[in-house]
Amino acid sequence: MRPIFLNSNPASPISRSTPIWRLKLHYFSLFAVFGAVTPYLAIYLADIKNLGAAEIGYIYAAGQVGVLVMPIIMTYLADRYRLVRPLLVTLFCFNIIAMTALIGAVGFWASLFCIALNRLSTQPQVALGDGLFFTHQNDPTQPRASFSSVRVWGTIGFIAPSLIIYAGYHLGGGVQWMPHVTAAFAILGIANALGLPRRSNPQPSAQSAVPTLAAARVLLRPHLLFFCLGVGFVVFSNMAFYGFYPLYLTKQVGVEESWIGLISSIGVGFEIFYVLGLDRLRRRFGFGGLIAIGGAASSFRLCCLAFLPTPFFAIVFQAFHGLTVIAFMILPVMYLNSFAETGFRNSIQGLYAMIVSGLFAIAGNIAAGILAEIDLITLYQTSLVVCLFGLCLIAISFYLRNKTPPDQSPPPPPPVITPSAPLPPITTAGLSLNK
Repeated sequence: MRPIFLNSNPASPISRSTPIWRLKLHYFSLFAVFGAVTPYLAIYLADIKNLGAAEIGYIYAAGQVGVLVMPIIMTYLADRYRLVRPLLVTLFCFNIIAMTALIGAVGFWASLFCIALNRLSTQPQVALGDGLFFTHQNDPTQPRASFSSVRVWGTIGFIAPSLIIYAGYHLGGGVQWMPHVTAAFAILGIANALGLPRRSNPQPSAQSAVPTLAAARVLLRPHLLFFCLGVGFVVFSNMAFYGFYPLYLTKQVGVEESWIGLISSIGVGFEIFYVLGLDRLRRRFGFGGLIAIGGAASSFRLCCLAFLPTPFFAIVFQAFHGLTVIAFMILPVMYLNSFAETGFRNSIQGLYAMIVSGLFAIAGNIAAGILAEIDLITLYQTSLVVCLFGLCLIAISFYLRNKTPPDQSPPPPPPVITPSAPLPPITTAGLSLNK
């Protein structure tokens, strides 16, 4: 007998509207889970679990394997059955199980299993959260908000765990607190998800029987394919930063371990202002211009790490970290949503997550671990070359986009109206290089 929450009858209504603060709290909780793990995981595995750099790289890669299938499955369920609460609650519960098991895990394989389960349950929620927001804004019965004003709460959430764990170093804990803090924010995510509707509102659409296939046909358009590949190679290069930057600080330039989380939070703190100013920046520089600026920031970061291994240059690029985030984590999902229809609005985000957060991140983590075993400087020099290659592919993608005849171009998405002023639709017009 099919579970009641899988009822796909499009006439089944939602019980109430979803307040914007619920969406903000979802991003806050989700990225707090990321923020409790990402800055500390390499140190935790090296110091607490006594693992080597190559083993850490394989664990990071294994953590991304679930991204190959989970975002597609989760976003398919979100599109096909309009599920909201059951998916989010279930994934946060798995996160708590993973972090609790990690505390007692011994050796490489046990640690790999726990981290893989953690990523399996966390990564799909990025695509689900993005799909939920865009579905929410496509529903005229729901409150209006700009994506940047909601997504910035993910940035704030990323900072919060670093403050707690930094306090732990002065209270006899430190990096050992990482699994406990992660589980605590997952509990907050569950509490918030229980206040979300069970399913999203039904909306008129020419929905495909298999939303994932409809989304795949859109992503296979040449300009979007080059775009996803280009962003993928940039993300590939950034795995060296996210995975081994903490070890670079402690082993290469001699920064004290207790400062790692706060140093990472410097960049995330600047990120708040970049995200809040996203719409203004996009109007000023255009979509392609902002991608180019973010690419320059990412290249500058890798140059500092590869050729200027001193504490000053290992930290100074944090001032521009937010540009890389909006260019390669936020703008791409907004851009792809402009090509999505109601019937596969979640699924296009799931496929993108599979390609970028899955395939390229897995390959990037494996390569980063192998190169880090040789030398951290070599790792970042190689990553710089890969990053520049990815930026070239993105440039090609927008060249192809501008060559698309007007009658073959998808219509622009309707603007999202806020109570104060209208926000213009995403545009790439007039750009020679078209985050």
